Amino acid sequence: MIISIEIIFIVVLLFLFYQDIKERKVVIWALVLSLIFGSFINYLNQQPIVFISNIFINATFIAFIFGILGLYAKFKMKQRIFDVFGMGDLGFFMVLAVSLPTLSFLMVFIFSTFFALLVFLIFKYRFQPKTVPLAGLQSLFLALVLLANKFSSTLNIYAL
Repeated sequence: MIISIEIIFIVVLLFLFYQDIKERKVVIWALVLSLIFGSFINYLNQQPIVFISNIFINATFIAFIFGILGLYAKFKMKQRIFDVFGMGDLGFFMVLAVSLPTLSFLMVFIFSTFFALLVFLIFKYRFQPKTVPLAGLQSLFLALVLLANKFSSTLNIYAL
């Protein structure tokens, strides 16, 4: 049963990637499905108290990052936060927060952000408009991490 849930989760992540690249937006139902499947898989791999505390820590980190982004947008860029940062991106940050234990979350969050920046810089002439499809590229990265976790005997992102 867990394998089928993991497969569905990866398929939904790949759909988010495709949709964000193609349409530059993500639909709410795909984010909700990602939240449900990601949190369920994480819950099955953790003790309930650890699961809850990880979500709290991860959400606090996201709130901190989002607060800094909001201040930067307001004072440096003179724009509202959602003029420079998509709601889908924030929604996907929450998908990451509920899907992974804290150490794995931090590693995936940081490296997926660098991955998104690198992919955008390499292929920026293909992206229209000239903005980073952050949620889509991070969902691709998470799908790759989950596949590596599944097929590697040395990697276990839920044991960190």
